Amino acid sequence: MDIQPTNQSGKPTSSGVVLVAFGKPQYYWAAYNLAYSIKRFNKDLQIALISDSKDRALYYCHDLTNQIDVYVDLPEQHIYTNKKLDPGKAKVLLFDYLPFHYNLYLDVDAVCLKDLQPLIDQLIAKDAKYATRVVGEHTIDKGRDFKAMQWAWADQLWQHFGLAKSDKIYAINSSIQFIEKCPEAEAIFRTAADLYLNNPMPINKLRMKWGGGQPDELYFNVSFGKNNFKPYEVDVICFQMSREFSYAQIEERFYLMSYYGGKGFTPSFYIDWLDRKLKSWMSEDGIQHKYFIHRITDHKHADPKR
Repeated sequence: MDIQPTNQSGKPTSSGVVLVAFGKPQYYWAAYNLAYSIKRFNKDLQIALISDSKDRALYYCHDLTNQIDVYVDLPEQHIYTNKKLDPGKAKVLLFDYLPFHYNLYLDVDAVCLKDLQPLIDQLIAKDAKYATRVVGEHTIDKGRDFKAMQWAWADQLWQHFGLAKSDKIYAINSSIQFIEKCPEAEAIFRTAADLYLNNPMPINKLRMKWGGGQPDELYFNVSFGKNNFKPYEVDVICFQMSREFSYAQIEERFYLMSYYGGKGFTPSFYIDWLDRKLKSWMSEDGIQHKYFIHRITDHKHADPKR
C-alpha cells in the first residue's frame, strides 16, 4: 500500500506517522494515547495504524477511530512464528506496508510533546532516506564487546553473518525510524528481513533476548554493514531509566517521551507525569483518560520477567 500524491515535478509528497500494534489489548491502548497526543499538536498530520486487523484494533480500542486516518492489516504469518508473537519479524518486514512515501515510524510506547510535522519536513529536506536513533558504531578491530549494542558479541556477529573486516555496523534504537519509500531504505529492510528469516543468530548465542525472542535491531545493525549504509541520526525521543531530566527540560529538548522496556524500566516519576498530561489534555477536550500508562507497562513484550 502506498499513498502517492505528487508535486508539479512528479516527486511523491505524501507523509505521515506510522504506528504498529497487535497482540495484547494494551498495545492498542498505547497506540491510542500516542495518536491522540500527536493530533493534540497537529490535527492535520496523517497517522496510519498497522495492526493484525482493523476490526481487532477497534474491538479493543474503539476510540482509535477518532485518531487514525489510515488502517493497514498485517498478514498473520508476519506477526507470529510457530504460533508465538514475533514483533521483531513484523518490524523487519514493515517496508511493504508503509502507506506514505515519507514515513515516520514510532513505537507506540511514547507520548508526543510537540508538533511532529517540522521534524518530518526537516528529514525530507535533508534527504535522510532512512533515519533512526544511532547509539554507537563498531568495526571488528575494536574487539568483541560492542558496548552500545547489548544483543550479541561482535566476533560472533562477524562470523555468523559473514561480515567483512572492513564492514562497519551501527547500533540503533528502532523505536523511531524515518523511512522514505526509496531503494536505499528498501535495501536495509530487505537485508534485515532475509537475515532474520533465513539466517538468524541462534537464540543461545544472544547476549540478551527481546521479550524472549529475536531483536529486530540486531538485524538492522548487521544490514547497515552489509549495505555500507550509515543511517541519518535523529535524537528526538527521551528515554530515561532514572530521574535525570526535569519535566520542563524534556518538553524543551524532545519531541516525544518514551516509556520503553518492561515494567519498572521508566521511573514512575515520568509515567505519572505522562498520565497527568494525558488526563489534563483530554479533560480540555471533554473526553476521559481511560488507558493509563501504568496499566500498559504491565503487559509489554519487553517485560524483564521474560
